[in-house]
This record gives sequence, C-alpha cells and structure tokens, in this order.
Amino acid sequence: MCFKWFKRRKQARGFGIHSPFAYNFVTHVVNEEYGYTAFLDIDQLLRTHNIETADKKLHHLSYRLVRYFKPGKILELDTGKGVNTLYISAASKDAVCHCFDPEGKNVLQAGNLHTTFNRYVEFIDEIDLSELYDGIFVYLNTFPVDMESLLSMSSDDTFWVIAGIKSGNGKHFWKAVVADERARITFDMKDIGVVVLKKSYHKANYLI
Repeated sequence: MCFKWFKRRKQARGFGIHSPFAYNFVTHVVNEEYGYTAFLDIDQLLRTHNIETADKKLHHLSYRLVRYFKPGKILELDTGKGVNTLYISAASKDAVCHCFDPEGKNVLQAGNLHTTFNRYVEFIDEIDLSELYDGIFVYLNTFPVDMESLLSMSSDDTFWVIAGIKSGNGKHFWKAVVADERARITFDMKDIGVVVLKKSYHKANYLI
C-alpha cells in the first residue's frame, strides 16, 4: 500500500513517466489548472435550474479530455441529469454527443439543460453495438457495462472515461481493464479511469 501511494504521488507529477504521450497527458491535461469560462457558464446554468453537483473533478476532467482528444463522435452511457453532458458538449463545437438513458426518466430534464447550449447532443434510448465512437464515457455506479461491448464500439483512436472504479464491482471491472492487453495505456485517478486503446503504444498503467 505504501509503495502504491508513493508511486501515485510520483506519477501524478509526471515523475517516472517515460512515455512522451503519457507525460504530456498527465502534465498538460490531468494537472491543468486553467479556469475555462465555460465552467462559469455551466455553473450559472446549474444554479438557474437548482441543480447541485459535487463531482467537479469528473466534470472538469471530461471537458479537458474532449478538448485534448478532439473526438468527433461521443457516447455517454447513462446520462443522468445531463450535468456531465454539459461539460462534454461545451468542450467542442464539432463533436456529436450521443447520450443514453437506459430508463428514459432523465431525458426531459437533461434535454432542458441543453436548450441554451448550441451543441450537437442527441438523446438515444437504444445502443447500436456496431457503431464506432471516438470517446466513451461510462458511469459504473449507475450503469454496469462489460469490456467486450465497449471494445465493439471502439476503434484504435477511441478513449474511455470510466467513473466509479474505486470500490465494489467497479473496482473489479477496472482491474480487469488494466490487465487486458487491448487497453494499451490506463490512467488510474482513484475513482476515475482513462483508457487509451491505440495499439502502437506500449502497455502501461499509471497511478495519478
């Protein structure tokens, strides 16, 4: 446990990371502290709708990831109230975000949030496993998923953002993802995991 803590502390600052891609990702995306105006706009919108959120780490990271990877097509599994969707869609004027709500109970509220944002957001009630996406956002605490399904909707350039990896089934799922050779680079941020599938990268897992 002590070794894992020390390794996380080192790699969170970029120390001991030899991959140029991973080093740049950690130092310029994960650790970026720039305050985007979009964050203030979204905060104001949420206050208007009387919505509170305590998951700023996930929201801000999601925004920075979309800006960094520049995905054209995004899938969000279990959109919930649509809060993180705001951050995902606000990060790009060109990306199309497909938001899946398995029960459809939050579609109206999530849709209302997005009426003031001129972004390409589509709420869907079915998932086509043959469709390919550039980025996939998964919330394991509310929507369990299997790795093979994610892979079937992914290409070599796809990245995954997986929230809820700290305990329970989410922890076991993340452990399996990290061990799988097809998940080339994984970034473990305690409760959030980021997966990069590009085959040309050497297999590595970083504790951030």
